[in-house]
Amino acid sequence: MKYDLSHLRDDLLMQLQEKVARARERQVGYKLLVLRVGDKKSDISYENAIKKSAERVGVEVEASDFAELATESEIVSEIKRGNLDNTIGGILLLQPLPEHLDAYTLNSLIDHDKDVDCLTPANQWKIFTGKGTIFPATAKSALLIAKDMMSLEGKKVLIVNRSMVIGKPLAMMLLDENATVTIAHSKTENISALARDYDIVVYGTGQPEWVDASFVSEDQSIIDCGIAFNDDGKMVGDVDFEAVKDRVKHVTSVPGGVGSLTNLLLLDNMFKG
Repeated sequence: MKYDLSHLRDDLLMQLQEKVARARERQVGYKLLVLRVGDKKSDISYENAIKKSAERVGVEVEASDFAELATESEIVSEIKRGNLDNTIGGILLLQPLPEHLDAYTLNSLIDHDKDVDCLTPANQWKIFTGKGTIFPATAKSALLIAKDMMSLEGKKVLIVNRSMVIGKPLAMMLLDENATVTIAHSKTENISALARDYDIVVYGTGQPEWVDASFVSEDQSIIDCGIAFNDDGKMVGDVDFEAVKDRVKHVTSVPGGVGSLTNLLLLDNMFKG
């Protein structure tokens, strides 16, 4: 059955609008600084989506766009400006960066309280020590949905992703909820048989609709973090939604699932530092 996220989205919108209103009253932390290097269509699309979400909740966006061959010092200067500006509550440096730029160095320079993408070593370390206050938005969305689906204590959760933006941080976050967590990946053998034995499975490989009915069981809940396009150019997830929707307890859709909360949760990170 398709999992309805509308109540989560509505609650998050209302909470964010209240937080932004309070920040505006204090004239502190109500702006988001977005840094984009180059003119990749995917980056421009993402920047526009962030702006649209920000407008819905009252966050002002300052966009600093750099040429593809921008120097590291140019970007460092803008990061430092954002760190020092008290009206800026979040800094988002769009990734991946061109190869001539050192992403680790640039991410490390962002004030950890303004690191809305959770890319600074300080914020990542906090997650792995159970003291995180800022979390990667996609992982945060998956956790919020999982907690809404069921009590996680003692539940078995499989994550098919081992990245630093989904799989690894989400595993730590789920452990903090007393779930029993397994991480699988492209080298894991016989994932379809493995997946059937879990209460919740989180997919995030970006392979279009590769998860079919052979992967699922009737009491299972599935959270699809994958984003891809099928042969018809339609946005889809890792899961063949039509093939599994009537065979599981819950499954999130793509679009309209995890991604519908992600940008709002990224903005929410402005108020979590």
